[in-house]
Amino acid sequence: MSDRYFSTRTLIELTVFQDNLDDVLEMHFARYGLSKAKFNALIQIFMTGGHGLTQSELGKKLLVSRANITRLIDRLEKENLVVRKPDPNDKRVFQLYLTDRASTLMNAFIPIHNQYVHKLMSTLNTNEKEMLISLLDKLKQGLDSV
Repeated sequence: MSDRYFSTRTLIELTVFQDNLDDVLEMHFARYGLSKAKFNALIQIFMTGGHGLTQSELGKKLLVSRANITRLIDRLEKENLVVRKPDPNDKRVFQLYLTDRASTLMNAFIPIHNQYVHKLMSTLNTNEKEMLISLLDKLKQGLDSV
């Protein structure tokens, strides 16, 4: 079979895997009242160790537009997961902090999530995981040249 066939087949397999992974992760997050977007935002704020993030910093970390990050933060705020507080150095800027409810949720969920990710990836041994990471990095670099 030709290289073109394998190029197409590889892209199809990656796309199908990504779709399946998205579905599996959405179900996993939903069990805890989360979505992938909510989890990604909460984990970024959680990782500051209580120092908080500005909305623009969070948007950059999540690679989303200003409008999308505002909508996401509005939802998190309505669900009592995030609170906006004025930045002490610049009153035009708001820092985002986890609420006690979100901190409790994240402290309980992170070990469960780590175990779930480990189970998801358990079909590959360490060498295969390293190889997959290397191949995916190579593909990402290839995207820049297209």
